[in-house]
Amino acid sequence: MYRKPGFGDQPDWIREYTSSLEFDRKIYSAVVLTALAHLFHLWEKGLIPEEAGSALKCLVEALDKEDEVLSGEFEDVHEALEAWLLDKAGKHAGWLAYGKSRNDQVSTALRLALRKEIIRLLWEINRLRGTLLGKAERNLNVLIPAFTHLRPAQPSTVAHYLLHVERELSVHWRTLWYLLREVIDLSPLGSGPVAGSSVPLDRGRLAELLGFSGVEENTIFATGSRTFASLVLGSIASLAVALSRVAEDLIVWSTSQFSIVRLPDRHVSTSSIMPQKRNPVTLEIIRAVAGDILGSLTSFLTITKGIPSGYNLDLQEANNHIFGPLEKIINAIKVMADLIDDIEFREVRDIQLLAQDVAERLVKERGIAYREAHSLLAKALRENGWDLKKAVESLDMELPGFEEAINSRGRGGPNPERMSKEISSRRKLLRDDIGRLTEFESLKLSAERELVERVRRTLERKHIE
Repeated sequence: MYRKPGFGDQPDWIREYTSSLEFDRKIYSAVVLTALAHLFHLWEKGLIPEEAGSALKCLVEALDKEDEVLSGEFEDVHEALEAWLLDKAGKHAGWLAYGKSRNDQVSTALRLALRKEIIRLLWEINRLRGTLLGKAERNLNVLIPAFTHLRPAQPSTVAHYLLHVERELSVHWRTLWYLLREVIDLSPLGSGPVAGSSVPLDRGRLAELLGFSGVEENTIFATGSRTFASLVLGSIASLAVALSRVAEDLIVWSTSQFSIVRLPDRHVSTSSIMPQKRNPVTLEIIRAVAGDILGSLTSFLTITKGIPSGYNLDLQEANNHIFGPLEKIINAIKVMADLIDDIEFREVRDIQLLAQDVAERLVKERGIAYREAHSLLAKALRENGWDLKKAVESLDMELPGFEEAINSRGRGGPNPERMSKEISSRRKLLRDDIGRLTEFESLKLSAERELVERVRRTLERKHIE
């Protein structure tokens, strides 16, 4: 059994305790691609013997042999891959470690894997944004209350509410898009363990081979920092909290006390003993997911807060908190999109919501200051049992209509005409975001495919067996 050199054989239970092999399965293909880019670069620069190309050929094969490569009892994927290469390519496998540390390799592989997952997340956010805009367009004039302190406050519309949710998603999309392009899509490869290597590597070329947009320059930061992951986790946690608040809205609104929405049958479950129950089970899981992701963020930051600069094995434990939250938020968004697509809203016309409009009309009609109008209406409400209609009549006024109230709202409010224009504007932004993401994803996938094909073509041309 191959094991990396050390001060002596470790007991199996110690190796198992420090092993990262279970996590490494999540980044296996990224690790192999990183190794392939490094070894190919050494080879194309003539820094290793031409016959070492046989190890390159084996690395290409390793992309499709995850179970075989990871079948032994190894400390991590790097040890497993090197052992497999030694078995397949003999002494030529030893060139893989020339100028490369596991520290710069794992940081690179994490970024490659994270890049793919964030692209997946951005696609799901866009799908939910599209669903929200479509639902809003079909509910421009459907009246529901807007709430403060969970008390009905002012008249609003379904479209107004749904566009607020779409805006939340759009803000998080832009944050993740920035992190993807400006933070994650920079290559650490070639940084060595912490301060580089005397091997004359072209780090720009290594970045190009793996489809990165640039190089993470400082080698200490490149190998030992996980800020790129903590920023993503922070953004995901914020997104999960936003989704949790929407889930809470819909849970409350679907109760018999509110009866504003009816949830799709496939998103509710009955009680084991009470057959009349329609429990909002998928929304409750979305709420729980937010707490779970916040826990992962806290764990990640707590693990990394006390370690010194440069790579430390603590970072291996922090890795366990990166990809689980991504999968959970992606699934939560999928569930929310499916629910929003079929949710039914019930129009609510509660005249108590028009109190502010009455007070503002008092200002316009009687020329009094708003605070005086507020006090005058409050006194009338108290004297008439908090019945707005009777209070308005006692003031010798007419109650404004809901359409009048809604149509009077300014920029950003629920005015249907303004909402319709905003939906068109948001659709255009969404189309632009889809175009940008499509182009970015295509470039990254092409780069990975081109790396493998370039290696294969070169091996064929040189007749490497």
